[in-house]
Amino acid sequence: MIEPERDTVYVLHWGDLTSTVRMLASAKTLRQVHRRDRIVLLTTPDYESFLKHSPFFNAIEIDAKPEGRPQSIARDKRLKAAHPSRVYDLVGDSGSKKLKGLFRFAKCDWLEILPGRKSDAHPVDQVAGLLNAATGIGPTHYPLGGAPAPDASWVDFLARKSRMLDPEYFGLNGPFALLAPAGEDVKPALRWPKEKWASLAHELLQAGITPALVGGPDTREIGRYVSHVAPGSRDITGKAKLPQLAGLARRTRFVFGEDTPLLHLLVAAGAPALALYAGVEDPAANAPRGEAPVILMHAPVLAQVAPSEAISAMRFAGGFTDRTAAA
Repeated sequence: MIEPERDTVYVLHWGDLTSTVRMLASAKTLRQVHRRDRIVLLTTPDYESFLKHSPFFNAIEIDAKPEGRPQSIARDKRLKAAHPSRVYDLVGDSGSKKLKGLFRFAKCDWLEILPGRKSDAHPVDQVAGLLNAATGIGPTHYPLGGAPAPDASWVDFLARKSRMLDPEYFGLNGPFALLAPAGEDVKPALRWPKEKWASLAHELLQAGITPALVGGPDTREIGRYVSHVAPGSRDITGKAKLPQLAGLARRTRFVFGEDTPLLHLLVAAGAPALALYAGVEDPAANAPRGEAPVILMHAPVLAQVAPSEAISAMRFAGGFTDRTAAA
């Protein structure tokens, strides 16, 4: 029996890590809608090494923003030759609008799924409602926190194939918590003082939980400081890639951090978390989203938040109870 030819569906998305993590919620919905279709993500190289492991896409193309005219011509020819039945534009910038012109006379449904810029609703809730309206599969409006959260739990499958996602690979044996400080490029008023990170790490060690500092190269200074002041802490700053960080988040007791893009990924992986916000009255409309509890703590100046308050929040969210191993 000859199987019918599958339709090709394109998803356009490029942006920072926060928007990329949020996009995973849409990607999961589109995979459910187009179960038998070939879904292709058109994006940039920034997060390809992470997204290529996702089960939501059949292929990933990373020349959304080509370097020159020859590359853009080759990309355009490839897109037209694919004859997609649908294109989901999750970007809505000048680049995606130019691509729309390629299908002006083609039998292709071009769907712009874009959150309102002035809305008080969370982007994940907005996009979920718009996507449901376009596909006809569910509610077209969600209350705050009502839409399905971004899902990065699929790193479990990658963890079964590579020990590089195991906590033991980073010297983490036994219960541990992930501390995700903001980098040096963030204004000091929006960062928790390094002395308080060290105090928090010390209290976690006293409770039998190993604190592991995670982040990019711009967080190495605070990682070195905390690991020096609180012996027994693990400094992983600048040493782990996104799939590895998501893998650690699947096994951690808790995640604690300021409002950073990385925090969105760790929460989407399924870790309970405490997110710190400075000078924000209601951070819920932009907070990280995941399946586990996320506690939002905000203050005019982050230095006002005491390590003991962070510990209390961790206990409230279950950060000191055993979690079943994910992978």
